[in-house]
Amino acid sequence: MVKAIIFDKDGTLHDTEKVYLRAWMLAAEELNVPDMETTILDCTGTTEAWIAQYWAKKYPTIPFEDYFPRRQFHYFRLLTQGVPVKEGAHEVLDYLKAHGYRIGMATSTPWDTVKEHLESTDMLSYFDTVVTGDMIQNGKPAPDIYLLAAERLGVDPADCVGVEDSINGVRSIASAGMRPVMIPDLIPPTPEVEAILWKKADNLLDLIPILESLS
Repeated sequence: MVKAIIFDKDGTLHDTEKVYLRAWMLAAEELNVPDMETTILDCTGTTEAWIAQYWAKKYPTIPFEDYFPRRQFHYFRLLTQGVPVKEGAHEVLDYLKAHGYRIGMATSTPWDTVKEHLESTDMLSYFDTVVTGDMIQNGKPAPDIYLLAAERLGVDPADCVGVEDSINGVRSIASAGMRPVMIPDLIPPTPEVEAILWKKADNLLDLIPILESLS
């Protein structure tokens, strides 16, 4: 039985991964960071702490503390016109509320940014809990963030569906013992990720028939 739906934020409910991609690249150009395409692929969906560890191994001569503030500067500059919302986001959240599902969020983004973005897009009130990257020790692809969200919702992980756009996010959901749904954004699923998916959807509105098929 599915009792709760737990969403990622960036690239899943908010159409911000394209903004992050541009910010990653602009900062990389300023510091002449090589192979940024692979770095973005590996780090999408993870926390700042996880990226810092990855960075130290891959770029030992380029200080992360020089790069990351530049990426953040460009990201927030590019969002000055508002946070873009994925098509169907409000409709799906309305449906879940109307049908009695518990609704959570598990995002690697820090709480201050998440709160601001959810408030500015009229989404905060939908969520029964929001777990952010600065609330857990091990970020995605570890299961910690989804397990904490389920605990706060009071729902067994086996009764939760996790919704993600990233490979690291899907791995996190599966490791938590939940049903992973992937709605690919910038990165398509690999064969390894395809094998652990419960469902793959084209957009958020596809969640409604998926859930209705269970009743």
